[in-house]
Amino acid sequence: MGYLVVLVFITAVAAFWLYIDRVCFSTLADPIQKDLRLTDYQKGYILSAFFFTYALFQIPLGTLADRWGPRLVLAVSIVAWSLVTASTAMVSGFVGLVAVRLLLGVTESGAYPAAAALIKRWAPAAVRGMCSSAVALGGRIGGASAPFLTAWLAVALMDLGLPDGGVGESGVNWRGVFLVYGACGVVVAILYWVVVRDDPPAGAGSGSATIPAASEGPYPPAQAPSSSVKPPAIVHQLVRLTRSRNMWLFGTLQFCVNVGWVFVITLMPTYLNEAFDVPLQQRGGMQSVVLFIGVGGMLLGGIFTDGLRLWLGPRWGRSVPLVITLGGCAAALWVIPALASVWWVVASLALMTFLVDLHNPTIWSFAQDVGGRTVGMALGWGNMWGNIGAALSPVLLTIIRAHAGWDTAFIVCGCSFAIAAMCGILLDATQPVAPEPS
Repeated sequence: MGYLVVLVFITAVAAFWLYIDRVCFSTLADPIQKDLRLTDYQKGYILSAFFFTYALFQIPLGTLADRWGPRLVLAVSIVAWSLVTASTAMVSGFVGLVAVRLLLGVTESGAYPAAAALIKRWAPAAVRGMCSSAVALGGRIGGASAPFLTAWLAVALMDLGLPDGGVGESGVNWRGVFLVYGACGVVVAILYWVVVRDDPPAGAGSGSATIPAASEGPYPPAQAPSSSVKPPAIVHQLVRLTRSRNMWLFGTLQFCVNVGWVFVITLMPTYLNEAFDVPLQQRGGMQSVVLFIGVGGMLLGGIFTDGLRLWLGPRWGRSVPLVITLGGCAAALWVIPALASVWWVVASLALMTFLVDLHNPTIWSFAQDVGGRTVGMALGWGNMWGNIGAALSPVLLTIIRAHAGWDTAFIVCGCSFAIAAMCGILLDATQPVAPEPS
């Protein structure tokens, strides 16, 4: 059990840097725009570029984790996205920024599918939710910390002699921030490679330092995933995914969740400004409060889904948490048009983010339950559709706001969560994507 804790911790650290490198750009977007003389439209394209490739490469990179092992894929991914982050310091214009954001989406896309596959190999079914929750918690803490850490680092860094003197017209050393983050990521990758192994040692018993995770899962020991047993070819497995009712429900659920949730990290500051005339500093504080409250949901999500699975069994123990959390998100958004106080709106949005993070370990656990030897591809399938929803959300909500107002945008977001809840009740964790070979 001791090694499982270490493995989950180092994977959570990797997820922390995953989100730091992902979110820091939006914090620095304004000084970057000023120094490189970008238009508002160009900045919007740059911010959207990441989600495009991040969605498209979920399945290919998840498949590599299934075939070559999550340790190799995640370690290489950390190095790759860290180098891309560092290279952001060297760009000089719009084309270069679009290129690095597209590359960041590619290099980060395999992280969570590989992490899910690793947990499937090591963790018994009874604690997969808690292990998945811990890893995802690392990412959420990284995302919530990124605005504070990035702003502090940008001010603290002295001129490092980078291109264009490091500091341009904005007076912010954003190039140095990207270099520091890139270097830290490489250190994390080395540590990950040294510590992590793909599979528990053969014959490990319950009294050893490790636990025979796969043998305690929903499949018999002979069917447990192993680096010595390769998954089906990608084309065959992709066909199985497209024929699976579970996978289409899974993808639709994540698409609809992100349509509603991404509002918090994209349009919330604009809404606070237009609807309540909140000053810039308070807007940032309110946004961070909402995100940090969401972290609390991630802390409890694993216990929540594992407890309900123990109580209700594998079928309803995965579906019921989704209905409770996503239905609650819909209600939290539907009441916002009736709220007159900005802090009541913040509280409602915080409840929504809490419930979204509370449901997240259930999503991971479901993919691990039904994915068999191709957990990475199964989770990648859902993440792909989820990030397509994330890419479309700002555009869709901006159009709705322009034509029908913010209240209608919140109603649409609530309806999106309601659809996700309906998909959740229909998911069946007892039906694998494909039968496991004996």
